Amino acid sequence: MSTSNLQIGYHGCDISVRDGLISGALAPEQSNNQYDWLGPGFYLFEGDQDRALAFAQAAASQPFRRLTAKPIFTPAVVACVYSVPRCLDMTTGAGRLEYENAYLSLQAARLRSGERIPLNLQVHPRDDEVLLRGLDRAVLEFIHSRYELTDGFGYFQAVRGAFRQGPELAPRSGFHRDSHIQIAVRDMSCIKGWFLPPGTRQLSHQELMAAQAALRSARDANPKARLRSMTEQ
Repeated sequence: MSTSNLQIGYHGCDISVRDGLISGALAPEQSNNQYDWLGPGFYLFEGDQDRALAFAQAAASQPFRRLTAKPIFTPAVVACVYSVPRCLDMTTGAGRLEYENAYLSLQAARLRSGERIPLNLQVHPRDDEVLLRGLDRAVLEFIHSRYELTDGFGYFQAVRGAFRQGPELAPRSGFHRDSHIQIAVRDMSCIKGWFLPPGTRQLSHQELMAAQAALRSARDANPKARLRSMTEQ
């Protein structure tokens, strides 16, 4: 997909991170975890504030599940305005063909070298969802590296994909409760600005200090990373 249109996405995070991004005190960071199904990037829920908040609330209410690499104590959402001229869009036929060709090339290269190709795996055998995205991440990184070699820079600035998640809304309906579209922004220059969703306000200085202290306490209480077992950002 090639477009310079402005888009709006939502990032679920701790309220102190939200205000840090709004004020410019914090810069967006790439997430690079084994469950990041679109590969490394700054993850946004496309046009879905409620889904972003639900993710942040799940991370805050169940810290032992480590739904995020960094803990969330006070769930919040920050809105992001972005524009991606060069996006690998996995919701299109062109994007899926790009992936398919890259998978076959990666598979052949691994066979020649004797290396195993990564797999997408469940965290636990009883899980309904495949959360560990080793194969998807390897294929996408193969695509990015191929363009970097041929074009001299990372051609795709972001990866976009639709993810089916959660129980069916009705038997065999095809619609699932937690389905969403996400974009993993690789090139932070694509991010044009931040704003607070309607009905929210920026914290006062004292409130921000308290929120940061609470987040530090949450981080100290859950110092070890664990594999996620259910919800995925």
